[in-house]
Amino acid sequence: MEKLELIIGQIEDDARRLDAGEHVSGPSAQEYRDRVARSAPFAGRVVTGVRDVERLLEQADPAVHHEQGMTCVWRAATAACRKAKLTLGLPGADAPDEAECRSTCVNLAYTDRDIAELQQELVVLQAAAADPLAPKPRRDRAAAQVAQDLTIIERHYGRTTEDERDIT
Repeated sequence: MEKLELIIGQIEDDARRLDAGEHVSGPSAQEYRDRVARSAPFAGRVVTGVRDVERLLEQADPAVHHEQGMTCVWRAATAACRKAKLTLGLPGADAPDEAECRSTCVNLAYTDRDIAELQQELVVLQAAAADPLAPKPRRDRAAAQVAQDLTIIERHYGRTTEDERDIT
């Protein structure tokens, strides 16, 4: 029941933000908008048993997962995290795995909220990349992340087309 309430609350918040003009970018931007629009008008139901909750979850869950600095619009067939697990011979998941997330995944969308998180992270990464006392591999990794985050941020604010298929 708590998961259902979380999903309904999240979708209502997403719909409110989109209605207020929140910008969305990334390869799954349009799919994100479509799923939120389809899921937002939840009229409510009386739930009396576990099976009712499970059935309602199947119907109401748009499979939109807000993660740190990104939003996954989950599709198992195209999920890079799932493909990475399958390549290793591990079972594929039915939900995103942030630890295996790839910036090239076509399931990603970036909301203004995600970009704000990336901008906060950027300050920390830039400091780490410039830290003369840090080992060179650590500085290099931070610099690579800075470049990646800057690309995502620039595309979010700079593109007029919402359906970007070439995120790297």
